[in-house]
Amino acid sequence: MESEIKKELIERTKELNCLYETNELLSNLTDPFDEIMKHICKSIEKSMQYPDISQCEIIVNQSCYTHQLIKKTELKLSSKYVLDQIFVQINVYYSKPIRKEHRTIFLPEEQQLLNTLAQKIAHYYAYRNLKESYEKSAQNYYVSHPEDNVLHWLKSLSLTDNEIATLLKNVIYFKKNETICKQSTLSNYLMLLTEGYIKLSLEHYIDHQFIFKILKPNEFIGLSCLYDVQHYPFTAISLVPSKVYLIEKDTFKNIVYHNNAFAEKILTMYTKNFSFLLYRLNSIANKQALGRLCDTLLYLSEKVFESPIIESFISRKDLADLCGLSTENTVRLLSDLKNNQIVALNRNEIHILNKQKIMLLSQHG
Repeated sequence: MESEIKKELIERTKELNCLYETNELLSNLTDPFDEIMKHICKSIEKSMQYPDISQCEIIVNQSCYTHQLIKKTELKLSSKYVLDQIFVQINVYYSKPIRKEHRTIFLPEEQQLLNTLAQKIAHYYAYRNLKESYEKSAQNYYVSHPEDNVLHWLKSLSLTDNEIATLLKNVIYFKKNETICKQSTLSNYLMLLTEGYIKLSLEHYIDHQFIFKILKPNEFIGLSCLYDVQHYPFTAISLVPSKVYLIEKDTFKNIVYHNNAFAEKILTMYTKNFSFLLYRLNSIANKQALGRLCDTLLYLSEKVFESPIIESFISRKDLADLCGLSTENTVRLLSDLKNNQIVALNRNEIHILNKQKIMLLSQHG
């Protein structure tokens, strides 16, 4: 009797591990879809009663995904799910005959597991397609209106058309996670971010970093290096595909020298940035973990995204580095906020549900 209970516990543990791994994989919206499906196939095979002879395939519409050659036998467990025009089928085969030993070849819980996974994959596929369609339409819009927003912003800084043309001479496109400038390297250029998001971090020589700011479009990078600073004091890395204009320091200095109105606005910009950094320093130095996290959530919501939704490209690791906390501690605190219905976690997105409570926790953190 005791051995049977142990066997049941082992099987339930494998199934729960499969569900956990699948949820993690389906929170990824950037890796190739076929690679994610292959990893799910591996996870399903490990969750079966006889993992050594299990072979799994996932069929989504007309495409079949597996990480190995499948030997299709009569020993088959299958699940199907249809969502609108999306068809998902999961098949698991045993490649060799099984001696039953008073147990069924496929367990009812395994069938339930496949049913759940088929439904999750269908919803993930639909969400991913919708997101890609939205991003494609947004990209097409910006291609047809590449600089309207940038030109309007630069003109609001009292720059002339000739000065704007001078600033927008050299453009570079960065992919996600590319380094734009590296801490302690020569600061020959200032930069102007016009598309995408960039994280600015202070690096420690023992593989540690503190992210002190997230830049959004229409922000200068490196104003602190304009006078008498020969090296970048920070590292800048793109969080999403980004568009950056390189501006020679002497060119920028010349515009500042001859355009007093622009110089005043740059000084105002620099002063506000300095005040922001002092606020961040105060939060990290004087608040406990929960207060730091709530401060960071408010900063991302109000200043970066201007929305209660914090986008999925801000990873849990990035969020932890913004708070000056470990990733594990950050995930635990987020889970507590979720359980108290203060935030909702939708894949990698964070949705602030109760801003007043977040502000209260921030103040008393």
